[in-house]
Amino acid sequence: MFESLSQFDPKSIAIGISIASIVVALLMRRVLKIVSVFTSNTKTKIDEILLENVRLPIQVLIITFGFFFAVKYYQPAFSIGAITILQIFSILWIIAITFLVSRVIKSGFEIYTYELKEKMHRKIDDTLFNFLRKLINFSVYLIALSIILKQFGIEITPLLAGLGIAGIAVAMALKDTLSNFLSAIYITADRPMKLGDYIELDGKTAGYVVDIGWRTTRLRTWDHNYLILPNSKIAESVFRNYNAPKREMTTLVSCGVAYNSNLEKVEKIALAVAKKVQKSVDGTIKDYTPSFRFREFGDSAITFTVSLRVKTRESRSVVVHEFIKALKSRFDKEKIEIPFPQMDVHMSKK
Repeated sequence: MFESLSQFDPKSIAIGISIASIVVALLMRRVLKIVSVFTSNTKTKIDEILLENVRLPIQVLIITFGFFFAVKYYQPAFSIGAITILQIFSILWIIAITFLVSRVIKSGFEIYTYELKEKMHRKIDDTLFNFLRKLINFSVYLIALSIILKQFGIEITPLLAGLGIAGIAVAMALKDTLSNFLSAIYITADRPMKLGDYIELDGKTAGYVVDIGWRTTRLRTWDHNYLILPNSKIAESVFRNYNAPKREMTTLVSCGVAYNSNLEKVEKIALAVAKKVQKSVDGTIKDYTPSFRFREFGDSAITFTVSLRVKTRESRSVVVHEFIKALKSRFDKEKIEIPFPQMDVHMSKK
């Protein structure tokens, strides 16, 4: 390419390349401005975030590349001390590329936090995200610095080794924090739960999810106490989400009748009461058909369970409450005994 331009004055060509790069950058600015008009009318802000962050770096990169190419072609003898003009523009080009990469990284984090806000329908604390973004940008700047120093023959391997050891030490010190942060990313990305869900961890800890932070998740128990759990504990636990995949749920109510009861009659009455409650009480799924199953021969009674379907966990207690009242009233009317545990004590005379 350079050979085809050899018939022209090198200085004039270099000036022409420099001017052309400025013109292209101005045209690019105009094009990006037109594109921004279209992106502002889209439903998502993702394209706006990306365009806003890379608009200036792209223009700077075009100009610095043009000037670098012009200087490389013309190769003037000008220098500042031991630094040639070509090295200066090489450094500026590396800085421009680094600037663009850092803004792309910034866009990535802003897009991710924006999507999280859209999914979770609330503001989120992005302090830890900003810290992680700065940490990644620092790594990018360090790579750029190493490339620049190599332009002058400076070896930075010992420096990188020292920074690597320091990074390992910091990672060890922040092990728990990083574990909770990564677990938060898993929770928000995989979405095994969301705000308002009722979850139960390891069959013990249970409550409504009221907040998912970068270090902890908060649960509200049925008695309105709050539990603050590390995200790493949630990520490592087996938990049950009563609202997934739907908020509605099936609830089982257990009961027992005396051994001398007519079991056919017990089943018929229990199902009739369950169907009436399912149809009449607020908070139930009206088209659900309750089921009945005898479970076992207990110590004092033959036990059974009845299934009911409710819209939310909040409505479960009300529906069960109404069913127990109605079933007890009907059993009393039909003279069906619900026995209580009893113990026979036999005393021998001496």
